[in-house]
Amino acid sequence: MSTYRTLFEIGKALIEETDFNKLLPLLMDKIIEQTKAERGMIIVHDDAKELKFETARHLGKSDIEHPEFQVSKTVIAKVQQSGKYEVIPNARADPEFDASKSVRRIGLLSVACAPLRSEGKGFGVIYIDNPHEAGRFDDATGRLLNEVGELIVGALKNALLQRTREAQTIRKLELQSELLRRLQEQLAASEGFGEIKGICSPAMLEVFNVIMKAAPTEAPVLIVGETGTGKELVARALHKHSLRREQAFVRLNCAALAENLLESELFGHLKGAFTGADKDKMGYFETADGGTIFLDEIAKSSAHFQTKLLDVLQSGEFRRVGETEATPRKADVRIIAAAGPNLRELIAQDKFYLDLFHRLKVVEIFVPPLRERHEDIAELADFFLARYAARYKKKIRALSSEIHELLLRHHWPGNVRELEHALEHAVIHLDGEIIAAQDLPRDVLQPASHTTEAREALPYAKAKESCERDYFTRLLRKTNGIVAEAARLAVMDKSNLSKKLRSLGINPKDFEK
Repeated sequence: MSTYRTLFEIGKALIEETDFNKLLPLLMDKIIEQTKAERGMIIVHDDAKELKFETARHLGKSDIEHPEFQVSKTVIAKVQQSGKYEVIPNARADPEFDASKSVRRIGLLSVACAPLRSEGKGFGVIYIDNPHEAGRFDDATGRLLNEVGELIVGALKNALLQRTREAQTIRKLELQSELLRRLQEQLAASEGFGEIKGICSPAMLEVFNVIMKAAPTEAPVLIVGETGTGKELVARALHKHSLRREQAFVRLNCAALAENLLESELFGHLKGAFTGADKDKMGYFETADGGTIFLDEIAKSSAHFQTKLLDVLQSGEFRRVGETEATPRKADVRIIAAAGPNLRELIAQDKFYLDLFHRLKVVEIFVPPLRERHEDIAELADFFLARYAARYKKKIRALSSEIHELLLRHHWPGNVRELEHALEHAVIHLDGEIIAAQDLPRDVLQPASHTTEAREALPYAKAKESCERDYFTRLLRKTNGIVAEAARLAVMDKSNLSKKLRSLGINPKDFEK
C-alpha cells in the first residue's frame, strides 16, 4: 500500500467512523501494515508529562498488554523536546540510545516516532518499532508518521477534550451527590430548623448549606427571592442557629410603614418628635440588643431611610427620632435583610443605594422559586395537608397521584405561600376523605401556560426585558459571574453579552463566589 493510499484510507476512516475509541486501533493497524512495523502506539501526555496510551497494537491486529513497558521513553522524550520526528535504523548501534535502559531491556532495533502537535504545542506522539529487524524504517517513514499526525490531530484533540469534559461532568455529579448526601445528613441531625420544609431539591439543600455556614457568624445576610418563597423562614433559621439564638428576633416590614414610623420602630423616638408621639419609645435597635433584626422588603424603603440605615451600619451609632444633642446610642444587633429578585434592577435605576446593598450583602442567599424546585412540592404538600387537616378537624388520606400531577404542572407565581393556601382551600372544600381536583383553587387547575403572572400584565417591551433579566441572571448565577462562560452557554459573543448585561443593569461581579 502506498503512502498516499494509507493517508487516503486514514482520512476515509476519520469520516466514516464516529467512535474514536474504535477509530484509533483501525488507524494504527493501517500504519503498522504500511511501515512493516511489529508494534505501533498513539500516546498522549498530560501537563505532568505522564504518558497515556490511547491505542497500542501488535502486527497481528491485537492490543498490546502493558504497553508502558514496551516503548523507549528515551526516544519519546527526544521527540517531545524537539518537536520533530525521529527515525532510528538501529537503536542498539546508536550511541545516543544504546545506553537507554528501555532500549536494552526491550532489545529494540528499528524505531520511528513523530510528534502530535496542536496550536504549536506537543501533546503526544505516534510511535512504531520493530525489535527484530534493523534498518526497517527510513526518512519516508518519519514523514508518513508526521503526515498522519497532522491528519488526525484535530479529531484526536477534540476526542480528548470531550473525554475531559465528560470526566469533569462525572466528577461534578459525584461531588454534587456527595454534597447532597452530607447536607441531608446534616439536615436530619439538625434540630429546630424552623418551618422550612421541602429541603429535597439541590437548590434548597444549597440554601440550607449557606444557612449553616453563615448562621454562626456575625456577618449581615441579604436574602433574595420572589414573594412567598419563605425568606422570613430563612431569616429565622439563621437566627435560631446563631450565637444570638437566646436573644430577641424582631421583624420589621419596611414596606408596611410610613417613613417616620419606620424610623421610629427601628431607632425609637422622643415624646413630641412627630404627631402621635405622646411618649418616649425604644426602637428595635435597643429592644433587640444582642439579638437579630430582620428588615423585610428593604428595597421598598425610602431613600432617606436607606441613607440613615447606611449611616448606622457604618458607624454603629444611632439616635432616636427627635434626638439632636444627645450622645449617640450603641446597640449590638445583627442585620438580616430581604428583598425581591429585582433589587439589582432598582440599583441600576438609582432607586436603591449601591453602598447599602454591599453593606447588607456580605452573605447573599437566593431562595429559589417553587417552579425551580419540583422535588420539594410533594413534601410541602403533605406538610400543609397535615397542618390544615388537623386545624379543620378533617380526616384526609394522602394526596392522589392526580393531585400531585396538577401541583407539579402549576407554575406557582405565589410560590410556597400559594401552595399552602391552595392546600388550605382544598381541605376547607373537601366533603369526603380524598381531595379531588375540583377541591383545588381554579387557577391551580389551569395549565402552566395559562397561569396568571405579573409579567403578563406588562407591555411587551417590559415583559421581554423581564424575561431577559431572569435568563441572564440564571446564567451568571450558574457560572459564578464568569461572562465568557455565560456567553458560551448562551451561544453569544462575549462583548455582546457584556453590552446586554450593562443595558439590563446586571453586574457580573455580584455573582462571583
